Amino acid sequence: MTRSIFHLVILFLSLSPTATTSAQPNRPAPPLQLSAEIVSQNYCAVTSDAAALEMKIKLRYRNIGSQKIILYKGHDLFYQTRIRSAPGNAAGPYEVWVVNSRYFDKEFEPIDQTSPSRVFLSLPPGAVYQREIMIGVGLVHDKVERGDSSINAGDHTLQLIVSTWYKSRSLAQKLRQEWQGKGLLWSEPLVSAPIHFVAQRPRLTAPCRSSN
Repeated sequence: MTRSIFHLVILFLSLSPTATTSAQPNRPAPPLQLSAEIVSQNYCAVTSDAAALEMKIKLRYRNIGSQKIILYKGHDLFYQTRIRSAPGNAAGPYEVWVVNSRYFDKEFEPIDQTSPSRVFLSLPPGAVYQREIMIGVGLVHDKVERGDSSINAGDHTLQLIVSTWYKSRSLAQKLRQEWQGKGLLWSEPLVSAPIHFVAQRPRLTAPCRSSN
């Protein structure tokens, strides 16, 4: 199981908004559309020079097609976040990638069934499914070297690449064929449009809680 998760992470990390949306310029828009909204931003102190910014993100999956979409809604998903400094940011142009996952390999999920199980939902045309996730990124003082996993204060854009499937491609093809009378099984990653946010350097923050 651990090896399978490793290969899945490598495959997911190889995806990018460019590869998933621009590889075929004439390709029509997918029937499943993803949008993201920042619900809240919270800060905590890591050191005197660094803080952690935690953002609650609301994801909206909208069926803009003409047939029902069968969407996996279980707990085994990966999220890749691209954060870019916005034009005018005093720190100059840079880009940070953050990977978050929700994977519980010890909990069985009924996937390979004759019909979609409880871990799937049927999304009619025009319908919207919502879920919330948390992402975190380091925030450092402007005079401190930023590194590859932290950002500076200022204006940024945030874009999400979200997995919708964690099993093999062959299983997705098999189930798509078997379930076609109930809808279209969606298994491709989705990419949200960039959204703007401002990272602030709070003067007073409580220390971050240890996860231990």
